[in-house]
Amino acid sequence: MFSGVAWGKPQQWHLDLSSNSLTILERIITVIFFSGLTALCAQIAFSVPWTPVPYTFQTFAVLATGVYLRRNDAFASGCLYLLVGALGAPVFAAGGDHLFSNGSLIASGGYLIAFPIASALVAEGLDRSRKEGVVDFKAQMICWISAMVPVYLLGTLWLAESYSVDFAQAFEWGVKPFLIWDFVKILIMALITTKVWTYSSKQD
Repeated sequence: MFSGVAWGKPQQWHLDLSSNSLTILERIITVIFFSGLTALCAQIAFSVPWTPVPYTFQTFAVLATGVYLRRNDAFASGCLYLLVGALGAPVFAAGGDHLFSNGSLIASGGYLIAFPIASALVAEGLDRSRKEGVVDFKAQMICWISAMVPVYLLGTLWLAESYSVDFAQAFEWGVKPFLIWDFVKILIMALITTKVWTYSSKQD
């Protein structure tokens, strides 16, 4: 199992885990693993008085899913995470175990349903670099930044609906406090994927 992964070379794990040589079973395992990672990171959460939306490490896992898996697998991993939570598993922030309440999405549901899209967009940028065998910095940065757009947009729209406030107030709650928080995570991961990782398995 995973005999094609060079475990001693972490800088090329993303190449091996997104490789076409992976079997269907291996791909399923990676999808499940990163879905579980998202659930685990969601438990690292804390609330602050100026916003009803908790700070979590969910987005870190969502982005990591995109950098390690190919686009379709990254999207599937995000969808699996949502499905498991919708079925009642305590995988959401702080042990949340439901995606719907009284027939509608929970207040943070807009952010959650955008996660698979975000993972897929990040994966698209990495897939282009992997295909070319060199860092496509422009493509990666475009995908890193654009990945957060659906998260912020859908999250803010539904937050406004859930709390019966206007978009501006929802933006103050659900986007503004998280811009620096998310930017730091993106910056760290982008530096790793562009400065540390290799895009040719022939390199040491």
